[in-house]
Amino acid sequence: MRRILLSLLLIFCCCGLSRAQRSDWQYWETPLQFTPIVFDLGAEYLGIQPNHNLVDRCVANVVGYAAMFGITQGLKHLVQEQRPDGSNYHSFPSGHTAAAFTGAELVCQDYGWSWGALFYAGGMAVAYGRVQHQRHWWWDTAAGAGIGFLSAWIGRWTADALDLGSKFGAKKESNLSVAPSIDPLTGAYCANLVWRF
Repeated sequence: MRRILLSLLLIFCCCGLSRAQRSDWQYWETPLQFTPIVFDLGAEYLGIQPNHNLVDRCVANVVGYAAMFGITQGLKHLVQEQRPDGSNYHSFPSGHTAAAFTGAELVCQDYGWSWGALFYAGGMAVAYGRVQHQRHWWWDTAAGAGIGFLSAWIGRWTADALDLGSKFGAKKESNLSVAPSIDPLTGAYCANLVWRF
């Protein structure tokens, strides 16, 4: 069951990554918006204990990001506000900011405020970058932050209601091994990860 959930989550994330406009990859905030989901699903394997098991975190992330994507894309096509740079009419709300704040709130729910504050700061940096690069107006990013927060709670409420983690016997222990190594051809330092699930 965990393999299926993680595979679905990986497909969902790849679809979200490919959905971002190609021209947006030149800006630093585009990859930054995805760091909370990586941390939320992977920090347990670095020894940081989450408040929810992996299955419930996967459900919360999939539902939260799906809600965020549906709300932002629906509003973009409904409102049709022109971007500050004039490139198209999909400015309101900021999907980048919504994604960053969805992840920040999910991290906060799973790992507490000490980690959540770091990713909320990252969400504010994403919002700042979107305005500075003239991809959004400030009110687009404010709306994106609110949508992100709401979407994270939609994901958490759904995960708590389904409680699939306890139904499928999800365990909290980690099956991840990390070993440092050196690439013999290039001499680069590497990390070998083995994840058994």
